[in-house]
Amino acid sequence: MPTESPAQDEPAGLPRDAAGAALRRPVTRADVDELLCRYRAALELAADPPPSRHTRFAPLTRMLCQARPTWGLQRLVVEHIRGRIALLDRRYCLRLALGEQDPNDDQDRAALALFGASLPPARSRLWVAAPLLALVGVAQLLLALLMRGKDNDGTLLPGKIINQLSTITSDLSPGNFTETLDTLMHTNPKVTALALGLLTLSAYIVWRPLLPAFAVKRMIFAMPGSIGGRAARSELGRRAQALDVHRAEVELFAALGMRPPSDRAMDLWVKGAIVAILVALALLALLPPALPLIATLLLGVAALRTVWLARRWRERTLRRDLVTPHVRRGDSAPSSG
Repeated sequence: MPTESPAQDEPAGLPRDAAGAALRRPVTRADVDELLCRYRAALELAADPPPSRHTRFAPLTRMLCQARPTWGLQRLVVEHIRGRIALLDRRYCLRLALGEQDPNDDQDRAALALFGASLPPARSRLWVAAPLLALVGVAQLLLALLMRGKDNDGTLLPGKIINQLSTITSDLSPGNFTETLDTLMHTNPKVTALALGLLTLSAYIVWRPLLPAFAVKRMIFAMPGSIGGRAARSELGRRAQALDVHRAEVELFAALGMRPPSDRAMDLWVKGAIVAILVALALLALLPPALPLIATLLLGVAALRTVWLARRWRERTLRRDLVTPHVRRGDSAPSSG
């Protein structure tokens, strides 16, 4: 009769319970009370944000702040907090499942659930389609303006190209996505460049008005690179630095053995759309009749913009000193075998 072999995944000489205990990580105290209090203060700042700009003249400060609309700021702050609460709750579930919790983890989970319930309800999923509908509408408007402003002799924008571009743009819908993509890949290169530039410009126009609110939201949470220069001397900058929500998030996530969640870069993606538009225009200028000087100028501006975006991106990347201890040990440990 075949004999049962001992379990291979248990350390030799240890019973099953002792082996499980040896694999558990040390219990680290991680309380959510302080972070939830900071979240409440962040919600209050979003409800009535103080000036986010600073100048020596109060009227100029008010004018600059009014020129920086904060449409959707409260929703951005609420969804940020809701997402962090969901991540923390899942981590507490893991600690409880593995027996790595401290005595008050159940109370912390309850506090997270109650705070999440106090937030405004999440928006309907129908809101996801709103940006797409707005993008299609703006693209149609831009196309109409392009058709009205095309050159009479048809040197740069022949009527045939405009008609093809109109056909592609009018078919924009999720159901026709594959067909539209195939058309863009096999049509006249000038039509492809125009269509991509038109769609990218439409996305930029749709999302650009939300960027001031996104910047203020990052200031409220004191995210890396969000408060610098004159912004640090503004009332919002001073209060956000004193509140220091991001640091509290980092400390709690580290205590729970998690990497701090990465910061969304929606504003950098939207600003990067300018690079795509410039490159599309440069490609268009290189097609017959070629305009190499204009193409070179456009590519140069696109390169400068890319360098600026890369610097901003590096300011937000995760620093090694924020990596949790067990992850850092795992990265530096030599591989076996």
